[in-house]
Amino acid sequence: MILFISYASAAPVVESDVKLTNTSNANHPSWSPDGKKIVYAANQAIWIMNSDGSGQKKLYDGMAWEGEPVFNEDGSKIYFAAESKKAFSARYISIHVMNSDGSDGVKLTENADSRNPAVSPDGNRLVYVSRASGNYDIWTMSTNGSDNERLTDAQGDESSPAWSPDGNTIVYSAMGDIFIIGVNAVRPVQLTSDTYSNIEPSYSPDGNSIVYSSNVGGDYDLWILSSDGSSHMKLTSDPSDEKTPVWSPDGSKIAYTSNRDGEFNIWVMTVENANIELEEIEDTREISEKVINSEYVLKLRDYAANNPGKFIGLVLLGSFLFVVMIVGTFLRKIS
Repeated sequence: MILFISYASAAPVVESDVKLTNTSNANHPSWSPDGKKIVYAANQAIWIMNSDGSGQKKLYDGMAWEGEPVFNEDGSKIYFAAESKKAFSARYISIHVMNSDGSDGVKLTENADSRNPAVSPDGNRLVYVSRASGNYDIWTMSTNGSDNERLTDAQGDESSPAWSPDGNTIVYSAMGDIFIIGVNAVRPVQLTSDTYSNIEPSYSPDGNSIVYSSNVGGDYDLWILSSDGSSHMKLTSDPSDEKTPVWSPDGSKIAYTSNRDGEFNIWVMTVENANIELEEIEDTREISEKVINSEYVLKLRDYAANNPGKFIGLVLLGSFLFVVMIVGTFLRKIS
């Protein structure tokens, strides 16, 4: 899919734009399901505040790096990434969960770097990225940390996965472009294809659009892309970096980070959805994802992803037995 990105001038869709925090290194805002709270990371700790910026409170600080917090489907828990260390081992990043008041923290992943958690709309699964198989791939698991399944296996690193509202599709960034993949698919669909860095995608609540950050103009700005990759528009044009955008549950606001005042802080813009007019992108060919419908193939793929050593051993054993059978048949024929 070849997408010719143009410098589209945005329509007046932003009604207001408000800075909510006044700190440094604020990042990764996430709305509560009712839209009343925003959890975010700042200065290597997890914070929470009201959606108007009031009531800012540090929730968790384990005296190491913590970041990338997200609410679960009912707002009762917060998932996040944190730096961990075992005795006589190197540091690694793991996924944790705690109550929304900061209590009862539990580590869900071990050993390999795992981060960027996001909870499925039904609350049953987490999507995240992990280096369990080498580079960062997209994985899913149960919200208690069990039943890990690898979804992608690309040569480069994937990052920033997010669920579609219906829970059937995951959008993510890889190698500077935006991709989507169905939860039962083996082939992703590429939505952008250019020489720029397109990162940190997030679905709108109706599933029709994806907001993301791109450095098309030199610095990072926010863009809106149709969910099929056919049209887009530029949302911001500030001479600064705007990143990590995420829509509010009602679709009327977008929380994001910006360094337009020098330090990265959390901002919230109110969007006039009626004025959003996406510009069509020329699409020279269509790519559809290949979906797995066979339960046997799904189980085989999951076994290979979670037990690579055993899987390779079985393949080698099967190949050896096949060769022995062929050689035996040949010897019987000539004897």
